[in-house]
Amino acid sequence: MEKETKVCQGKDVFERMNYLYQASHLIASKSRVAASYYGNTMMGCARKAVLRMEPNIKRTICKRCHTPLIPGETARVRLCSKHIKGVKWTCLICLNSKKYPTRKGYKLWIDQPEAIVETFHYVPKQKSIDCDKSKIDNNKTESSDNTNIEKKSENNSD
Repeated sequence: MEKETKVCQGKDVFERMNYLYQASHLIASKSRVAASYYGNTMMGCARKAVLRMEPNIKRTICKRCHTPLIPGETARVRLCSKHIKGVKWTCLICLNSKKYPTRKGYKLWIDQPEAIVETFHYVPKQKSIDCDKSKIDNNKTESSDNTNIEKKSENNSD
């Protein structure tokens, strides 16, 4: 008995967001305006579809200008030890800064095993494609048989 494969709602939006994220990172060194535009579009997709981004991805995007934060290129990363120890990220385009505290043994909620409710496995639909191909092949043979019959009947009428 096979388990029913569940379809992830918003999979196409996640794929688009992934594409925009990768594009913004690749183009960040050449055109910061385009990188910011791709980041802004990615955030707009997430907002419109009401989807949550993974915290690791969220932390690599500036909250103000939506530029990808790449250490040394578009962001400055510093370790802070005053008041609360942490890592401070500063965007070099809009000068917005974010500070993430670092505590020993701290894990994000998403990294904890209790947070995982359901895991989706994306399997391409090979069976349906193979079935469609066999239907197409059957239709071709049937249509070729029909044309052969028509040709024979034309030859017999002569």
